[in-house]
Amino acid sequence: MNYIKKNLTDIFIFFILVSVTFLHYLYHFQISLLNFYHLPIMISGYLLGRRLAILYAFFTVLLVWVFILANQSIYHALQDQFQFKIDLTLWGGFLILSGWAGSLSENLRAELRTSDRLRVELAQDKNNLKELNDKLNEANELLAEKVAQRTKELEESHEELKQLSWTDPLTGLFNRRSCEERFQNEINRFKRTQKSFSIILSDIDHFKKINDNYGHNMGDQVLVETARIIKNYSRKTDMVFRWGGEEFLFILTGTEINGGVIVGEKIRRSIEENEFLYNGNNVPVTMSFGVSVYEEGQTMEECIAVADENLYKAKRTGRNRVVSDQIQ
Repeated sequence: MNYIKKNLTDIFIFFILVSVTFLHYLYHFQISLLNFYHLPIMISGYLLGRRLAILYAFFTVLLVWVFILANQSIYHALQDQFQFKIDLTLWGGFLILSGWAGSLSENLRAELRTSDRLRVELAQDKNNLKELNDKLNEANELLAEKVAQRTKELEESHEELKQLSWTDPLTGLFNRRSCEERFQNEINRFKRTQKSFSIILSDIDHFKKINDNYGHNMGDQVLVETARIIKNYSRKTDMVFRWGGEEFLFILTGTEINGGVIVGEKIRRSIEENEFLYNGNNVPVTMSFGVSVYEEGQTMEECIAVADENLYKAKRTGRNRVVSDQIQ
């Protein structure tokens, strides 16, 4: 039953063709030899354009059956008077023409349907493309935000690492490695403003004895406390470096030699008066200072060498003092 429903059109066509064939052989109309080809002609019409071929074939068979079954005398009378005859070849030709027309019509409708479908698909593709483009833009914005955030984190991490690489972990002061860049900045400032800056190189007196007598933990405590006192007597613009084991270097911006000596003396006195306790007992600690002022044309090494020479003089003349050969 399902097969009949699915192939109803083909069955109806088969019925028409068989009916025309039987009519042709049961009733001997006046026909030509070409009429024997009516079956393939009708099939050709059906294949070229199914719908119109069905319509023409149906009316062809219907007309023949009306003439023959209703009243054959009418058919013979018309045939005798008007030389009327049913030429199946003619009807086959009609079927071919109708089939061709039906084929064009179906092709045109198919193209129109395809065109409509393509327009709909194109509109859908445009919408999909717009959605994808919006999602891509959102993804790009999110990626840009993440990249910017990550870049900021990397810069912050780099700055932290830079600070760590420039900072002495025990005292929190700048280390010797970071001095060169800052010293060059001060030289550039001097070239622009012609304002001098002073250098102080200091050393804790008899620091080795402190380590030997009280241990390295006490020595570290002395270094940390000394760094704290130095920070208290330094301006925000000044820079203090842990230059070596117990040595400290000061860069005093915009400060002449007399000002450098004054700062050194304040720090010397404060350290001398400070209590460095070990098991409840005060450990006496003093420092010696060598001061120099930057002179035009000097390199960092040359300027520090002058301060180092003055520090050596302070050590030779009894320690716990500030020495400079450039006092005005």
